Amino acid sequence: MMVKKIFSFVRRSPLQETRDLKVNDLVAMITKRIQNAGLNYRDENLKVHWLAIASIICFIITYGLQVVALVNAKDDIDRLFECLSVMSFCGMGILKLLSLYRNHKHWKMLLNKITELEKEQVINEGTSNEEYESDNEDDTTYFPDYIATYTKQFQTLSDILSRIYGSTAIIYILSPYAEFALLKCTGSDVSSYPHILPGWTPFDSSFFGYLATIAIELVSAIYCVCVHVAFDLTSIGIMIFICGQFSLISDYSKNIGGNGAMCFLSKRRDDRAHGRIIRCHKIHVQLINTCDELSKLLQNILGVYFSVATLTLCSVAVRLNSELSSMELVSLLQYMCATLTQLYLFCHFGDNVLHQSAVGMGQGPFGAAYWCLSPRIRKELAILGMGMMIPRSFKAGPFISVDLPSFIQVVRTAYSYFAVIRK
Repeated sequence: MMVKKIFSFVRRSPLQETRDLKVNDLVAMITKRIQNAGLNYRDENLKVHWLAIASIICFIITYGLQVVALVNAKDDIDRLFECLSVMSFCGMGILKLLSLYRNHKHWKMLLNKITELEKEQVINEGTSNEEYESDNEDDTTYFPDYIATYTKQFQTLSDILSRIYGSTAIIYILSPYAEFALLKCTGSDVSSYPHILPGWTPFDSSFFGYLATIAIELVSAIYCVCVHVAFDLTSIGIMIFICGQFSLISDYSKNIGGNGAMCFLSKRRDDRAHGRIIRCHKIHVQLINTCDELSKLLQNILGVYFSVATLTLCSVAVRLNSELSSMELVSLLQYMCATLTQLYLFCHFGDNVLHQSAVGMGQGPFGAAYWCLSPRIRKELAILGMGMMIPRSFKAGPFISVDLPSFIQVVRTAYSYFAVIRK
């Protein structure tokens, strides 16, 4: 509240007010996705909606029935791989839900850091009264445009990913009933009622028991997708923020020495360069801390997920190699594409963080017009550049890096498992 009061007294130009509308849109979109999973991060204490509590209970019951079905299917290979592929997806949903629930203080702290940093960058008026000679640039021309760019990128990705997950869930839910109706229309014998998720079905002998089981499966399937969307978009949104901010300070630090037209030394230029170096260093330290915090939250879950994704892709490949109906084939292909998309997004943006977080020769401070600065400021510029040369990366477990080569390795490993099982 105090920060809001302070911000309300800062005078803004019409251009700054227009840009200020875009500040924290990324955090707002992430918070909305988390709320769709029934979790509220806005207050000091975590609040869980009663619908989410009911959905979690259904989710846990369904997962327990899947475990029982997996144990009972040890003599049926097709049924075994069917249960294994779906149970792995639901199991990852439970792990992601536990992370959002138990580590809510850490997730909220990361979102608050993003909020504070973006507000500070946009509201800062720059030091226009200490501009470089013959330089017409201003600090405020950098930050709002970059914030708007990566916020728009996240918004586009959020819409696309939600549609992919949503369409996959709809097709997966409706495909058993479409196949059941098709068999009925063709006059084929149907031995049992269709189910949304494979699991132990002890109540199918009663019609009301079957309806109750289907209702639990439906709620579980929808809520599982909501949890996956909330966790994935929260993690990827923070990665996009980190990449955007690293790109921002790289371009911003490149102009520390001005445009290089004025080669004579000036105390005014040195003072402004010193201020920019301090600002870049402060943002860089905040980004490093954000990377470390996010890495701690993702490391164990992504470590499990990389193994689960390998087994899931292998299970789907085995099922695709068996005799399937047209609806089962469409459902499996959608499921496999969703798994690959989910895995690729983490690896893609993890790879982006790895490359955007480190500057090379001619980039960032190393591309600044150092000849326009005094020896003391040149040393500060060199120290800043040395710090910005160190890349940051995410880990999936203790050994695997979250990058594109790891994505290729997972796909290759899944194919190797499939080749061995097929023989």
